[in-house]
Amino acid sequence: MELLKKIKNTLLPKPQIVLPPRQMLPLIGTYALSKVKPQFSAVLLVSVFLVIVQYFVLRAPLENALSVGFCVGAAILGLSFFLEGLFLGIMPLGEQCGMRLPSKIGGAGIAVFSIVIGIAATLAEPAVAVLQHQGSIIPAWNAPLLYLLLNRGTSWLVAAIAIGVGLSVVLGVFRFMFGWAFKPPVFIIIPVILVVSCVFDQNPILRPVVNLAWDAGGAATGAVTVPIILALGLGVAKIGGKSANSSGLGLVTLASALPVASVLFLAALLGPKVPMPSDAATFFSGEAEQRTKAIYIAGSTEELVKMAEEAIRSGDLAYEDYSRNFLNQSSGIRQIQDEAAVFSLGSLLEFFHAALLAVLPLALALIIAIALIARERILNIDVAVLGIVFATIGMFALNIGMTGGITALSSQAGSSLRHTYSETSHVNEAVTLKGVDTHSFITVPGKDGPETYIWIPGEKGPSQQKFVPGMLSGNTYTHIPVERALFANFGITGAYLVILVIVFFLGFLAIFAEPALAVTAVTVEEMTTGTFKRSKLIMIAAIGVGCGMAVGFARVLFSNMLPSGGIHLTWILVPCYVIALVLTIIAPEDFSSIAWDVAGIATGPIAVPIIITTGLGLGRDSLRADGAFGIVATASVFPIIAILVSGIIDNVKSKRAIRGGYAE
Repeated sequence: MELLKKIKNTLLPKPQIVLPPRQMLPLIGTYALSKVKPQFSAVLLVSVFLVIVQYFVLRAPLENALSVGFCVGAAILGLSFFLEGLFLGIMPLGEQCGMRLPSKIGGAGIAVFSIVIGIAATLAEPAVAVLQHQGSIIPAWNAPLLYLLLNRGTSWLVAAIAIGVGLSVVLGVFRFMFGWAFKPPVFIIIPVILVVSCVFDQNPILRPVVNLAWDAGGAATGAVTVPIILALGLGVAKIGGKSANSSGLGLVTLASALPVASVLFLAALLGPKVPMPSDAATFFSGEAEQRTKAIYIAGSTEELVKMAEEAIRSGDLAYEDYSRNFLNQSSGIRQIQDEAAVFSLGSLLEFFHAALLAVLPLALALIIAIALIARERILNIDVAVLGIVFATIGMFALNIGMTGGITALSSQAGSSLRHTYSETSHVNEAVTLKGVDTHSFITVPGKDGPETYIWIPGEKGPSQQKFVPGMLSGNTYTHIPVERALFANFGITGAYLVILVIVFFLGFLAIFAEPALAVTAVTVEEMTTGTFKRSKLIMIAAIGVGCGMAVGFARVLFSNMLPSGGIHLTWILVPCYVIALVLTIIAPEDFSSIAWDVAGIATGPIAVPIIITTGLGLGRDSLRADGAFGIVATASVFPIIAILVSGIIDNVKSKRAIRGGYAE
C-alpha cells in the first residue's frame, strides 16, 4: 500500500499553490526587476556614453532626443524579455534535441537536422541584416562585386552565410559525437581562410569582399544563432558524446569561420561576371563587354540608367558622359523618399514580422524534431511556450530599440566624428555680397606670405573672413561659412587619436549589453565550477573588442594618409591570428574553445550595429573602396588573444599553487 502511494504521488501532478493578487504581484515585480536591472545597466551605460560624446566631445546636438530615449527604453525591455525567453524556451528545446536526436536518427539524420537548424538560425540573425545597410555607401564603380553582394545579390550573400553556419553546426555536433578534439579544425580552417584571403587581396575585384567575408563571420554568430547551437552542442555532449569537453563550446568558432569561407567561395564564383573597379565614366561606358557586366551588377538596363542618374546627382558622373552613353534612355529624375519613421505602422509591422521570423521557425523546427522525429514528450512545454512568447516580444522590442535608439545614437556620433579632423561647410548659410571692388579686401601678413580677407556681414555684425578667389564672380562674392575642425589644434594625427579613444570605450561598453555573451558567460562559469567568473570573461572580452575596434578604425582613418590602396585588412588579421594560433597551442583545450567561441559571440546584435553605424561616417571618407568594412573582423580577433592570455596566466598560477601546496 505504501508503494502504491509513492507511485501515485510521483505520477499525479502536485496541486498548485494559488496566491491572491496582493501577494502574487510583489513576487512578479521582484522577479521582473531582477531580470531588467542588468540589462538596464548595460544598455543605459553605452547610451549615456554616446550622448556624452555627442554633446560634450563632438559638440553636436542630439536629434530626436525624445524618440531616441523611448527606443533605448524599448531596447532594455526587449533585451530582458529576449534573454529570459532564450533561457526558458529556446535553449531547453535545443538541449533536448541534442540529447534525444542522435540515438533516434543517427549520424546522417543529425547532419541534416543540424544544417536546417543552422540555416534557420542565421536567416533570423539580426546582425547579418545590419551588414546590408553598409552597402549604401559603396559606389558600384569603386567595388562592383561588393556592391552586387550588398544590393541585388543580398539573398545570395545571406544564403552563403547560412550555409556556412549550417555546415559548421554539423561539424561541431559530430565533434562531440565522435570525440574530435577542438584544436585540429581550428589549425586547419583558419590558416586556409587566411591564405585564401591573402590571395584575394591581390585581385582588385575580389579584394573588397575579403573585409565583407570576415565581417560576415563575426555577425553570423549573434543573439539567435549562439544560444541554439550552444544548447544543441551541450545536449549532444551530455549523452554519449565522446568529447572530454562537456560544455557544448567550440561550435561557435566554426559557425563564425565557415561563413567567411562560404562568402569567399561565392565571391570567386561571381568575380568573372563583374567589371574591374574604375571611375563612374568607365563603369557606365557603352563598350560592349563593360556594358554587359554593368547591367549584371544593376540587374537590368533600366536599373543601370537609374544608377547613372544617381551618379549625376552625387557629382561622380558628368552629364556629358551620361548623355553619350544613355541617349534616349532617361528614366526621369527620381525623388528620394525618406525612410519610414520608427513608430509608423509600416515600421512596427516590419519589426513584428522580423521578430516572428527570428523566433518561430526555429522554435517550430525544434518542437517538430522532438515531438515527431524523436517522438519524445517536450519537457515543461508550458514553460517552453512562455519562453518562445517572451523571446518573440523581446526581439520585437529589441528591433525597435536598436533601430530608433542605440543605432540612431551611434549613427549620429559616427557622422559627427568626421568633424574632429575635417572642416564643415554650411552651404545653407551662404552669404552673397554685391558691389565688391578692390576696397572690399584687406591684406595682412601671414605665415606663408600676404593673406587677403573680406568683411562679411553677420548677426553679430561684420567679421573678417579669408577671401576665396573662386567664389568671386564679377562684382559678386559668395561666402560659405566654414566651421573649423574640433581638434584642429591637435593636428590630423591628434584628432585621429581622440577618435580611437572614443571607439575603444564604445566597443568596451557595448559588450556588456550583448545577450549571447551573457548566455555563454553563464555556461563558462558552470563549466569551470565557478573558478572563471562570468564577470571576468565579459570584462576581458570587452577589453578585447575595444582594442579591436580601435585597430579597425585606425585602419580606416590612417588609410586616408596613404595611397589609394590603403591599409589592407589582411595586414592586420594575419599576424593577429598567427598570435592566436600560437597561444592556442599553449592554452588548455577547454579554454581554447572558450576564447575562440567568444570571438564570434562578442560581435552580436548590439555591438555590430554600433560598430557599423559608427563606422559609416568614417567609411565615406576612406580611400578604400570597401569603406568601413573590416572593423567587425578586428573586433572579433582581439578577444581571442585577450582570453587566451588570461587563461594561460591562470593555468600557470594554478600549477604554481599546486606545486606550492605539495612542497608544504
